[in-house]
Amino acid sequence: MNPTTQGGQNGGLKKLVGGHKKLIAIAAVLLIIIIAAAAVLPRMFGAAEATRITTYQVEEITYGNVSTTTSGSGTLTPVTEDTLSASYAGEAESVNFVVGDEVEKGDVLAVIAGDNGEEEITAPYDGVLIEFPLKEGDEVAAGGSVAMIMGKDGFTMGIAVDELDISSVKLDQEVTFSLDAVDEGYTGTVTAISYNGSASGGTTAYQITASLDHINNVYPGMSATAEIVIEDSGDGLLVPVDAVGAFGDMGGFMGGGMDFGDFDFENFDPSQLPQGGGSFPGMGSYEGRR
Repeated sequence: MNPTTQGGQNGGLKKLVGGHKKLIAIAAVLLIIIIAAAAVLPRMFGAAEATRITTYQVEEITYGNVSTTTSGSGTLTPVTEDTLSASYAGEAESVNFVVGDEVEKGDVLAVIAGDNGEEEITAPYDGVLIEFPLKEGDEVAAGGSVAMIMGKDGFTMGIAVDELDISSVKLDQEVTFSLDAVDEGYTGTVTAISYNGSASGGTTAYQITASLDHINNVYPGMSATAEIVIEDSGDGLLVPVDAVGAFGDMGGFMGGGMDFGDFDFENFDPSQLPQGGGSFPGMGSYEGRR
């Protein structure tokens, strides 16, 4: 065979093989695309189909009161509190109570015996012993603390009120107290207002004092939150926030708002609601989500 002819045949064979390889590669790519499309497209259409569901959420509309409040947190301070001391040095001859006991005015808490005779330490008023570390036989220095007593005339707490709300706070206004240490809520009153404001961070706050009656097992320093109603709307229609949100969403997809036109709300019949599409009287047509 002629070498030239043989070389030409070999070249043609190589081109033919190369062409087949390109076709195989293209076919493989197309096959991958088809397989991927077959796997993805049904899911896409299925997901789209699954979202076409009409959902109605029914919320109860009630009547009630909407109040605007201001509140503050702090610790309770007794209205009356005193430290009882011994006038002379001596030894605790008798101790008649323990810390936490309730005592009445004139009760002898302890007797201190010394060079000047015996001295009785008595309760100056009805109250609760909030400190009473004394034990029989303890030495007491002249002027030394023997006990601390809290009166049963209640507690006070300071509250910082924002400058925007202070004009709405009045003396004797009702205050609702919540105490961390107990589950119940209690009611007190505003007993003092200071109009000498204190500025901080660009705003001014005013200090008020709220008072609370004595409560058993409540002690000085307990944490509390006080709330004052500064504006009361009175009874009115209360619409759930979810319902308001739903209207907001409708306004968004209907071009930023709904035009009810001449829709007659007084004589509206719920049976007129369109099922699966249609139009309300006085409104343009719409297509419901299915």
